[in-house]
Amino acid sequence: MKNFELFMCCLGNGVTVCNKAVMENGDYKQIAHISNCGKITWYVEPSKIPGDALLKIEHDADAMNENFEKWLESMPKSTQYEKLVDMVPLNIFLYVSNLGGGLERKIEYIKNVVYQKSTF
Repeated sequence: MKNFELFMCCLGNGVTVCNKAVMENGDYKQIAHISNCGKITWYVEPSKIPGDALLKIEHDADAMNENFEKWLESMPKSTQYEKLVDMVPLNIFLYVSNLGGGLERKIEYIKNVVYQKSTF
């Protein structure tokens, strides 16, 4: 992107990443979202983002993931499971509910779903 000015803001459900140099529908153009667990959902092709901004976005996502993991690991397994189940759609919850192998296996499965990278 020729005109690019990175703008990141917290709107309560993670970090919204925008290009402050471009207006779209009366607001800054959204380019990505970083969830509280550090998962990046791209709204534009990452290759179109300047390298320094891309590194900043990925660094912040990694830091959010690390903080989320520390927070999650500070809880008993049953509470971890509760928190993670709240982050997935019903079909995943139903699948995991019937998954054998104990609570740790269920937690790992949900983490894989929650952290799954989003591609543009």
